[in-house]
Amino acid sequence: MKEILRHYEDDLKRREKEASTTKMYVHVMKQFNTWLEAKQKKLAQLTENDVFQFREHLVGKGYKVATINKLISVLRTFLVWATKNHYIQMNIPENLRLYEDKRNTPIKWLTAEEESKLLQILTLEKNPFKKARNEALIYVLLYSGLRIEELSHLQTEAVTKNTIQVIHDGVLSREVPLAQKVAEKVFTWIHVRSSTGKEVYLNSPFLFVTERSGKMQPRAIQFVLEVYSEKLGFPITSHLLRNTYCRRLVEIGFTVEQVKQYAGHKSITTSYKYFTFDC
Repeated sequence: MKEILRHYEDDLKRREKEASTTKMYVHVMKQFNTWLEAKQKKLAQLTENDVFQFREHLVGKGYKVATINKLISVLRTFLVWATKNHYIQMNIPENLRLYEDKRNTPIKWLTAEEESKLLQILTLEKNPFKKARNEALIYVLLYSGLRIEELSHLQTEAVTKNTIQVIHDGVLSREVPLAQKVAEKVFTWIHVRSSTGKEVYLNSPFLFVTERSGKMQPRAIQFVLEVYSEKLGFPITSHLLRNTYCRRLVEIGFTVEQVKQYAGHKSITTSYKYFTFDC
């Protein structure tokens, strides 16, 4: 790689790049080479996935979006050069840039203490039907990160002991791993619901129902969350629970691509926000 970088530097000079530009390009590529060596990988073995992983590495280091885009732009320029000069053979990714949200809206999630208080208050519900349903409902929001509309439309057959399949317009959107504690709450709820023998529940394909309806609409879910918010003295919303889920993925070491995949974010920039520790 060092020899290749010398050739690259010489080529930049031949093309009369400014000295500061040449120095910066070479510095970035040395940084990339250090990362590559840590992975015990050679340039000739480089894949498209490696390039995405390097970007995730920069995200994890806490670089600003503008800085990441600058570094990635330099890397892409080098890769184009290296491909033309037959040092590598790979499809160079097009969609590498991150897009910064200019709104700078801070992201909030539950603290460990708030999460503990929420889980504790769920156990105090005296109505067995509501207790089983509400525990399952909040555990899915908090530990699987579903949007409120996705939870409302979630069908019983889409839940296994290991995963939740999220369906949009009849098409599988994503598959989310289901933690054991969540699976236990969900299947307890299914048992309680079935044991009532009510025809409206037995005929409903939807996982969450109300005492009168075979499908729990988003507004009914919001009402449940509002009740707990009032009891706890701090807001509980589906979005807050989803943010807590995404943040937890980051804290246990998931990559930005994995956060995007499991949360179902349309843009990786949304996932990137959860890696910013001063949100």
